[in-house]
Amino acid sequence: MAEEDLTYITPKIEKRQYRRVRLVTEVRRESLSQEELLLTRDISVGGLFLNCKNPWPKDSEVTLSFHLRPGGPVVNCHSKVAYSIAGVGMGIQFVDLSEELRQAIQKLVDEFA
Repeated sequence: MAEEDLTYITPKIEKRQYRRVRLVTEVRRESLSQEELLLTRDISVGGLFLNCKNPWPKDSEVTLSFHLRPGGPVVNCHSKVAYSIAGVGMGIQFVDLSEELRQAIQKLVDEFA
């Protein structure tokens, strides 16, 4: 094979700013007297990924409730949808994360990374 026939593939550059760890936990979202339950796939101090077939639109603002650890306290955080993939899920970015919650998530990531 001649060199001009070779195809070079440039690997995708990791855009994530924070390390993620696998976390499967139930997330609750309440709005307009409706409740929705979803499952996470992973988490970082920057956000989490939610598995769902019908993700919310990009830039939607939501308040989520979940447990970082089984039996632990309920965590409530204001978030927004960073990206959506129909049939797969959505990336959620934390907004106004308290320092206490940021540290709790970082501790979880450090333990399981």
